[in-house]
Amino acid sequence: MEPRHTESRPPLRGEETWTIRLAAAALPLGILIVVVATAIHPHQRAPMDNPGVFTEYAGTEAWVAIHFAQWLGVLLVLAGLVGVYHAIKHGSALSAALARYGLAASVPAAAAFTALQAVDGVALKWAADGWVAASGDERATLFAAAKSVRWTEYAFQSYSNILLGLALGLIGLAMALGSTYPRWLGAVAVASGLAWMLHGVMVPYVGLFDSTPRLVAMVLLATWGFATSYLMWRGTAAPSAAGRRDVSGVGPAASVG
Repeated sequence: MEPRHTESRPPLRGEETWTIRLAAAALPLGILIVVVATAIHPHQRAPMDNPGVFTEYAGTEAWVAIHFAQWLGVLLVLAGLVGVYHAIKHGSALSAALARYGLAASVPAAAAFTALQAVDGVALKWAADGWVAASGDERATLFAAAKSVRWTEYAFQSYSNILLGLALGLIGLAMALGSTYPRWLGAVAVASGLAWMLHGVMVPYVGLFDSTPRLVAMVLLATWGFATSYLMWRGTAAPSAAGRRDVSGVGPAASVG
């Protein structure tokens, strides 16, 4: 799994090196946090069984913390895309342009996931707690309010998955058309991005459910993320002498008087 170096690329500057290294750490860490947080997320009830789901959520003390963890994990993954962009932006004109659009798509993706976790992790928890504690006519009113919050979650679930898939797919396409990393690795990212987008498109019509596209998307994202992280770190582990001189601020032609 050796990166290709068929294109002439300038040595990395100091800030680029550290951006890539930090991203190489953030990408796998974010994936691990998302996987662990999702694994401990309550999911005994069918996602569309609102009374059962609200009861389960109200009884989960760690609900807010779990969603903070999921939010942090996704932000770390998206931060990883920033490093990937800097690693591949010196490729061909088309590859660099696609990478730039992928980086741009990661910004609304981060905003959408922030809104999703705020609605699901905070608003829905309060709504479920209020419904469980209520009685009489107030109980019916609060159940309707909780359902409205749940429907808002559907909307953010849809758009956040589509935006994540778009960012990942564009970055993957840039990798596949470039020469910095193996083309197959870019194809894995594209496939994961398409699967995320497919799940996002399905949610408005079906609601929340454990879809095969989302499972495929996560497996492919993990495969791509860990492999890309290794290559990013390896690519910055031994900078050239010219690169070291550039980082220190001393150019190749400089001399000590």
